[in-house]
Parts: sequence; C-alpha cells; structure tokens
Amino acid sequence: MRQYTTKPEKKTGSRGGIREERLRERLILRIARAFTILQWVAIISLLNYVTFVSQANPALKNSLVARYGFLSILLDPLVVLSISVLGVGIISLMVLSKPKGTLRKLFSYLKPHWPYVLAIGIAMAASDALNLAQPWIIGFLLFGNVIALRNIAFLPTVIAMLGGAFFAKQILDFVDQYLTEILASKTVHGLRTQVYQHIQHLPVQFLDHSRSGELISRVMSDTNEIESVLTSDLSALGANFGMVAGASVLLFYASPRIALTVVPFIIGMVIVVNLFKRRIKRASRRIREAVGDLSARAYEVMSNLRIVKSFTMEEEETKDFRNKSLAIVKSNIGLAKLSSVYGSAVDAVTTLALLTLIVVAVPDVLNGALTLGALVAFLGLLDKMFSPLIALSKSNFKFQKATAAGDRIFEITETKPEVLDVPGAFAPPEILGRIEFDGVSFKYERNQTVLDNFSLTINPGETIAIVGPSGAGKSTIVHLLLRFYEPDSGAIRIDGYPINMLKLSYLRKNIGLVVQDPILFSGSVRDNIAYGKPGASQEEIIQAAKAANAHEFILALPDGYATEIGERGVTISVGERQRVSIARALIKDPKILIMDEATSNVDSKSEALIQEAIGRMTGERTTIVIGHRLSTVMDADRIVVLEEGGIAEIGTHRGLLQRQGAYTQLYQNQLQAQTQVIHSQFRGHKYLKSEEKP
Repeated sequence: MRQYTTKPEKKTGSRGGIREERLRERLILRIARAFTILQWVAIISLLNYVTFVSQANPALKNSLVARYGFLSILLDPLVVLSISVLGVGIISLMVLSKPKGTLRKLFSYLKPHWPYVLAIGIAMAASDALNLAQPWIIGFLLFGNVIALRNIAFLPTVIAMLGGAFFAKQILDFVDQYLTEILASKTVHGLRTQVYQHIQHLPVQFLDHSRSGELISRVMSDTNEIESVLTSDLSALGANFGMVAGASVLLFYASPRIALTVVPFIIGMVIVVNLFKRRIKRASRRIREAVGDLSARAYEVMSNLRIVKSFTMEEEETKDFRNKSLAIVKSNIGLAKLSSVYGSAVDAVTTLALLTLIVVAVPDVLNGALTLGALVAFLGLLDKMFSPLIALSKSNFKFQKATAAGDRIFEITETKPEVLDVPGAFAPPEILGRIEFDGVSFKYERNQTVLDNFSLTINPGETIAIVGPSGAGKSTIVHLLLRFYEPDSGAIRIDGYPINMLKLSYLRKNIGLVVQDPILFSGSVRDNIAYGKPGASQEEIIQAAKAANAHEFILALPDGYATEIGERGVTISVGERQRVSIARALIKDPKILIMDEATSNVDSKSEALIQEAIGRMTGERTTIVIGHRLSTVMDADRIVVLEEGGIAEIGTHRGLLQRQGAYTQLYQNQLQAQTQVIHSQFRGHKYLKSEEKP
C-alpha cells in the first residue's frame, strides 16, 4: 500500500457520532476537573479560616478540640501548612498542566545538557538562600538586636553579613546568567537543527501541501521565540520557585498564624493564571500563524521579483504585505491588552494579600505579640515571596507564547517521515540498470487514477522515451522510481530487486535526475556540480562538465569554475543552467539517468548540445527521457506513449509513425502547432514591413 498519499475520508454519520462522543467525554472531564479544584479550594480555605480564628481565640480552639478530638491534629499550623501546600500543588498541577505536554517536550531538549542544568540549579539555590538571608538579617539582627537592644558593637558584623550576602549573590547571578545563555543556545541549536533535518526527511506528499516560507518561519522565527524564553525566563523560573518555597518556610517559621492568611491569595494567583492561560495561548498562536503566513508570502514574492516587475505588481504586493503586517500589529495590540488585564489582576491579588497582612499583623505588634523586628522581617519575606509569585504568573504569559511556537514546531517533528529503509533493506554491490514496472497503479489525493496497471521493462543501457499528453503520468513514473511516492499496487524492481528493499540512499545515489526547471544553488559553478558528489576532485568536476557539454561555456565565465552564479543561477542562461544540472547528475556516475523534460525551456542551440551529450551516453547507462517536444525523443531506442494511465503504444519513432496511432497524432499536432507559429510570425513580419513603407 502507498504510505504517504492520504485519501480523502468520507463524512459519515458514524464519524460524526465519534466526534460528538469525544466532545462529550472532554466536557465531562472538564466538569470533573473543575469540581475537584473547587473541592480543594473550599477545603483549604475552610481549614485556614478555622485555624486562623482558633489561633486568635484559644477558648474556641479548646472547645472544638474537646468536642472533636481529631481537630487537635488538623488545627496544628504545621499540619495546615502541609495540607495547604499539597492542595496548592494539586490545583497548580491540574490547572497548569498541558494536555499536549508542549513545555514538557521542550524541556526534554535540556536532558543532553544536564551538567549545565545542574550547575545552574546549584547557582540558583545558593543565590536564593543569600537573597532570603537579607530580610532575615535586617529584621532579626539589625532591628531585633542592634536597634532594639542598642548593641552597636554588633553593627559591623551585620553590615559585613549584608555586604557579603549581596556580593556573593551578584557573583552567583553572573554564573547563573552565563550558564543559562550557553544552555539556551545549545538547546535551541539542537531543536532548530532537528526541525530542519526532519523537514528534509518528510514525505513529498507533505511538502506538496506546505509553503516554503511558512516552514522557514517555523525553523527560524518559532525557535527564536523559544530561545527568548529559555534565555530570559527559564533561569528565573527555577529561581522564583525556589524563592517562593524558601520564603514560605521562613514565613511560617516566623509566625504560622499570620502566614496562613497568605495561602488563599496564593490559590487566587493560581486561579488567575488559569483563567488567562488558554486565551494567551490562542492569541499567541494566531500571531505565530500570521507571522508564518507573512514569511511565506514574502518568500514567494522575493523569489519571483522578475514576474512581479513584469506585471507591474509592486504596489499591489506592497499593499498585500502591508495588510498582512498590519494584521500582526493588531494581534500584538490585542495580546498587549490581554497582558495588561492579566498583570492588573495579578497585582490586585498581591495588593489584597499585603493589606490583609497589615490588618492582621499590626495589632499583634501593638499588643506585643509580635516584635517590630519580626514584622520588618515578615514584610521583607512577604516581598521575597510575592515578587517571585508575580514574576512567575507573568512569565506564564511568555511561556504560553513559547508553547504556541512549540506547538507549531512539534506539528512538524511529529509528522511521520518517509520510510528510509524497511527491515532487511540492503545495498547490492552493483546494479546494471534493468528496470521493471509490474502492474503499477497509483493515484493522488484527488482520487483520480494516474497510472492503472502500468507494466514496462527497460533493459540495462537502453534509452527509453516516454511521451503523452499532460497528466498522462509521465513524471509520476519518475516520482515512483525515486520513491517520492509509493504505488497503490504492483511492484517496481531494479535488477530484480524490489526498490522498497533497497536502501533509499543507495537507490537515489544510483539515479541521476535532471528536471525541466534547472534548480541551482547560490555559490560557484564548481560547488553546484560537486553537489552531486560531495568531495569530488577538480578533475572529476571537469570530466562531468565535458560530458554535459558545459566545459567550454564555463571556461568563458569571468572566473571559470569559481564563478559565482547567484541565487538559483540567475547570472547564467537557462540552457547553461541546464547543462550544469546535467553535469551535477553525471558526476555521481548513476546507473540510471532521468531527463524529465530537460530541454523544454531551452533554446535550439542548447537543446542540440544537450541532445549530443545524451547521445554520447547511449549504452553507458539506462536513460529515461520524459519529453514533450518529440524532436528530443526521436533517437530513443524505444518510445512509450502514455494515455489515461496506461501504455497506448510502444516502439521506435519510425515504427510508431507507420502505425498511424496515438504517437502519429501527437507528432502531427506538434507539426501543425509549429507551422501556425511560423505563419503568425511571418504575418507579423509582413505587417511590420508594410508599416515601414511611406
């Protein structure tokens, strides 16, 4: 069965029923998830409220414990803290977890660089400890000892401790940032390289429906978005988590009763994050898709500027680009509005927490239940906890953007690549070039049969020409032979070996392909010829150029073989580009050479040179010539005429003309078309001559 050409599915009632069933299941899961979250919020809130009230009113606590003995354990601040932390963790896991695990997949790219991750973790932990030490030193040592007890002799020690903690933290932050930059660069390098490599191994079927510029956007722009997060936010993520955890422990150590008042606001922060999470991700994905669309259009226009100029479409293309760019601007503005509302909501939760803390703590200071130094330390620790919480909640905004970019990247990497080698694939020591098509049938997505029970045997060293009307399946034969697609049925063999049992790299190295539009890369002539055989010597390059009748024109170039030919070889003529592409195919000395309408776009002189080069190769290798102009195929050993997915006729040029069949009809149609062109040109010439007469 063909592996890469998917067939359109029919919309049936059963399929619609399956979709509705899945939607129903998803809705039930969401309701159950929301109910579980509400349960945990209610339990934690009630437990914290009862504990807070009982701490403020010991008589009430004694009454509750006397009536319900188990409350002696549940009303213990450390037990409440443990339950609250567990509940917050469960809620965070449920509302922040990604169904597709995009962030988890992104973080998996950190595994090969675990030494950097470990070093960054140690630096972050040490930096957090030093950062948390500062409010503790200021509150309990400076205010609680030096100022409250007037212990001026201890002041130099306090200053030294603060200064040492500050400078040590700066050194650790430098190490953290430096290593994070290295980690991010290495990680994104690996991700970008993998995406680029994976695209090259995707089936031709996938590439047929993709836009090159959009794929480039995913390789470059989307990975840059991820790199930005890894560079600026990944280190901060770990540091902020550590800071929140450390500050929470110190807060409960300083005053469990007051610390419990902060827990509901932490839950509120988690809920706010969850409310905005999906909206941010959707908006970010729309922006990434719009950027990809803009990149794809820009690539198409830049690659075809000559066509744009010839139709004077510069202003229209500029207008289209401006509109697409303006759509991105509007999407960014919408995302900025969402970010502002999100930030305001987070700040509101933080402010409410601070006000609640003041309301609870200040009376304790006035009553002597809490020292001033403890209050100062408490406020400092609260800042050390909520500042990272704010940063964490706002970094969620950036992580959602990275997730949207990651989703687009993993859509590529999770697309099944072409099957390079089936189990048991092998590479024979040598092949002669005998090709067999045995009952091959194939159709593209449109469900229109291109080849129907096609059978043909080509002998080693034979030159076979394949002709026929457009859409008859001429190029499809080439695509199947190169395994760009797999046949629906039948088999293709080379020297008796099924081609799917040959290693794909071996198969394609033994087939040279020259297509209708010569595709060259920016660089020198030498580089383009050597593309067919990396590491080829200068002598091999020259021999291939001579075989393709390209050597003489190359020597006439300003720098010979070192001449730069520009993007797609635009500095040389079409015929010259085609001869370079033939040399590129010949340098790897393929046993099978395919000329897919290689002379359709060249002038008569270039066509004669190419035909001469092909004629010299007769008998050396098996040659398949796909031709539209019959003048290029008349010298073939056999000519195969395709019609409606099958062979209508097969024979030599002279023999087919004698049959007066399909080939004769093609031949006469071309002669008639050429005659009409000549007559029209002649009439135009006479008209111009008459206009010149006085």
